[in-house]
Amino acid sequence: MDYLPLLLFAAFMVGTPGPANMLLMTSGANFGLVRSLPFLAGVTMGKLLLNLLLALGLWRLLVAQPEVLAALKVVCIAYLCWLALRMSGFLIRSQELKRPETFWSGLAVHPLNPKAWVMLVFAWGHFSNSEQGLVLQAAVIAGTFFAVQVVFHTLWCGGGEAVARAFGGRPAERWLMRVLGLLTVAVVIWAVALDRKWLAA
Repeated sequence: MDYLPLLLFAAFMVGTPGPANMLLMTSGANFGLVRSLPFLAGVTMGKLLLNLLLALGLWRLLVAQPEVLAALKVVCIAYLCWLALRMSGFLIRSQELKRPETFWSGLAVHPLNPKAWVMLVFAWGHFSNSEQGLVLQAAVIAGTFFAVQVVFHTLWCGGGEAVARAFGGRPAERWLMRVLGLLTVAVVIWAVALDRKWLAA
């Protein structure tokens, strides 16, 4: 396995805007990095779980069942949009979320994240090597994404806290939360459009 291209690919895909990063930024803006750590941990573990399931052949099973794939696409869009609008205050009467999202909410983000599916399916299709053992491949690919996630997801969450600190206590703060929510919804739609298979399902 050619490791450097895999590392660069993972860093680029994980570090760029996506539903998970936007949700983490929104959480950081609302509650700060420390209070968002359970949600951040859930998001990170969710992709690790997805990696392991793909290693066991889940993607081939889904491709063979287009109806299931189409239903999963709808669930992905609905859940991530609901979570983004909830965290930004759109779906709460008081326009304020009292507590950060939980570890379990974060755990569902990547399995329902179209961008995560696209990047991981590409990674397994281009960086895996049939001559190597499945356990070694899973350790390298999943371990690389996990390490990169810890760095970039933390930066996105901390960045949200820094942005909120700059706007804290101002009328623009509520609008900042709303804009983050709408941006997340837009990124979810963009992530779905990344892969023709998702659109054709």
